[in-house]
Amino acid sequence: MNLLENIYRNSPISFQNIMATIAGYKKNYSRYGRVYREYRKFLKEFDTWNFKQKVDYQRQELNKFIKFAAKNSRFYKKIYEDIELDSIKTIKDLKKLPIVEKEDVRKNIKDIITIPKHKGVEGHTGGTTGKSLVVLFTKSDMMKRSALLDHFKDRHGFKHRDMRRATFNGKHIVPRGQQEKIFWRYNAACKQMIYSSFHLSENNMKYYVDSFKKFKPHAIDGFFMSIYDLASFIDRNNIKLNFSPIAIFPTSEKVTESGRNLIEKVFGCKVFDQYASSEGAPFVTECEFQNLHMEMSSGIIEHMDEEGDEILITSFTTHGTPLIRYRIQDAMKFRKKEYSCNCGMESKMISAIKGRKLDFLYTNEGAKINAGNIANLFKNIPNALVRAQVIQEEVGKVIIKLEVDQTRYKKEFDDLIIEEFKDKFGNTTEVYLNHVDRIERESSGKFQMVKNKV
Repeated sequence: MNLLENIYRNSPISFQNIMATIAGYKKNYSRYGRVYREYRKFLKEFDTWNFKQKVDYQRQELNKFIKFAAKNSRFYKKIYEDIELDSIKTIKDLKKLPIVEKEDVRKNIKDIITIPKHKGVEGHTGGTTGKSLVVLFTKSDMMKRSALLDHFKDRHGFKHRDMRRATFNGKHIVPRGQQEKIFWRYNAACKQMIYSSFHLSENNMKYYVDSFKKFKPHAIDGFFMSIYDLASFIDRNNIKLNFSPIAIFPTSEKVTESGRNLIEKVFGCKVFDQYASSEGAPFVTECEFQNLHMEMSSGIIEHMDEEGDEILITSFTTHGTPLIRYRIQDAMKFRKKEYSCNCGMESKMISAIKGRKLDFLYTNEGAKINAGNIANLFKNIPNALVRAQVIQEEVGKVIIKLEVDQTRYKKEFDDLIIEEFKDKFGNTTEVYLNHVDRIERESSGKFQMVKNKV
């Protein structure tokens, strides 16, 4: 635990709100500068382009990005040394380049990155495949990614930093042992109320509802299952809300139709889904007709082969850690009519995002910890974890299997995982770490990171 975390945990809630706001202003500095403002203007214009213009733009950006990676990344320079890069003239020509696996990135991260750590912005992912990765973004790329997200929300009427938003994320805002029933902290820098996704038990839900009624958010974003659980509680208890948000923007988990319908019924507004990743995948967002559009300015998504739905991603906002034909281990179905939508925006369209799961485990108090938060158990392990699996056979007890890189994994990493676990599951849920030579896949051949046998 670093000094700031220790100060936070031992401070009164009022001071924790101040610390959350200071952290928010610090993020504002790295995300909302000149590049952000210029890119927001570009994105507004880009929406009006026709499909051919967008494909031409993709091709130009792809050529520049490939050459950038070959010049600035030792890893790409090596794997492209026998390839004539000038022959990559169209998106179909991408198949001439090798596929980059997650394990390639983990093992070769020092040769892949193009900037020193102090000049970049870190991205941490536990990954729903159980593999931890730490990547670097350039500050320019981070601003462009922030612009893409805010532009998506702006299409639906939400103005980031001008309007109030309620967020369910994986931040540990409630210190262990806190007695007050206050499961939220305020980040004034973004007019954002951050709600803990770790304390949504049946006994605590009423406090969340009371806070929502007082705060009256213009938008709700974050983990889909957390938003769904709160909506379910409100619906089951016939609670009347005194506000209606403009829109709801879930992240990290698959949006189910039944869950979407319930959330829209309870909050009286539409749910708009999105897809990206902590590594920096291109964006996919929903339009006003709730059709999924590829944000073609952000990169390229292609199918790994003609038979299946597994995707490879090439992201134009990953100059710090270039991702080209990266096997992210997600799956999507593409629409045959690429750019036909009633919203009028022409782009490659997605009929279904299949890669994200709705796995969860229980705390001893009955709260659900979703797959996104479980994956974050491993986010601070610096590229030393090959694979992890989290298993629960009974409430109050969790087993974590670890398959590690023996040359990089340190004994103290066990303590980091246990500390993260306690922050998420509390002190009353027992955890057992089990180092194994190999974690077996399922009979289907797929790897399952979260196994709930309760």
